Amino acid sequence: MKISKMIYALLLVLPTVFGVQQAMQSSKSDLETPPVKLEWQSIQDIENLPKDKFTLVDVYTDWCKVCQVMEDKTMADEAFSAYLVSNYNLVKFNAEEKGKLSFKGESYEFKSNGKRGFNALAAELCLGRLAYPSFVILDKDLEVVDVLRGFKNVEKFKADLDRVMFAAANDDYSKD
Repeated sequence: MKISKMIYALLLVLPTVFGVQQAMQSSKSDLETPPVKLEWQSIQDIENLPKDKFTLVDVYTDWCKVCQVMEDKTMADEAFSAYLVSNYNLVKFNAEEKGKLSFKGESYEFKSNGKRGFNALAAELCLGRLAYPSFVILDKDLEVVDVLRGFKNVEKFKADLDRVMFAAANDDYSKD
């Protein structure tokens, strides 16, 4: 008799316990927002991007260790990723792209330089000063507004981007 009462009590209590646990898990997941994933476009698609925002071009090379550290640290920051997605079209460009590229009616090819080389479009976007990583900010007409070079942590990168955007918005931008 005691066993049947115990089983009966368990049958009444267990669904309640599991229901509360499931409700707690679903309310917890409702509060969590999924991380923002950076979706980089290729350099070949740059002229087809929406014209409602500026464009940020990440000019990198496969061998660049600093580029990889920025990818793993700075770009992995969820708040910074959300900021980038909200404010920029994002383009990734391997500066050693060997294919022929077209940009704004011009054609750009790979230039050999010792053991390596670079695509002439990388040099054009970086205003003749190739350094990796470089982040080229283009306005809505795909004109270079500024080039930010080298490693940047989240705070420095966001401050630099905000400075450039503020100056561009106020039409008093000087690259000096």
